[in-house]
Amino acid sequence: MADAEKEVKEKSSGGLLPIINLVLLVLVLAVGGFVAWKLLNMEQSSTTTDKAAVTQTDATTIPEAEDEETGPPIMMDIDDITVNLADVEESRFLRAKIKLEVRSEEAQAKVTENMVKVNDLIITLLASKTFADIRTPQGKYALKEDMVYRLNRIIGGKPIKNLYFTDFVSQ
Repeated sequence: MADAEKEVKEKSSGGLLPIINLVLLVLVLAVGGFVAWKLLNMEQSSTTTDKAAVTQTDATTIPEAEDEETGPPIMMDIDDITVNLADVEESRFLRAKIKLEVRSEEAQAKVTENMVKVNDLIITLLASKTFADIRTPQGKYALKEDMVYRLNRIIGGKPIKNLYFTDFVSQ
């Protein structure tokens, strides 16, 4: 009798394993199909937004900055700047010489009028950076871009075309 019960249990467990495998297979296929469907929908929506970008009108596009290339560039020197960097673990400093390229003589006059604000902004911005921020070429480039953006904001308009570091020493 014990052998008969044992055989019945083996037969019932043998029939349950293929059903569990089948359910898991269906579940995996369903999840895979759902993920593929989502990816295809995302791909289709990105192509429709690309088509929308192509059909923009003049009223919806952002005007680009006009470059006035009517003569040699006008360069302005900024006083030598030495600041302590914002490193916490170690005391580090930065010495920099900066030249500003302005768009016109009117822009040069505008920058000269606001030279105190320009120097203050440059010192504050440089002092807020850590050595790790400015150590790499990418960090220096990001710093230049940020400075030009902020300087143009405090002066008003876009008088500054570019900024150049003529000396950049940190220790």
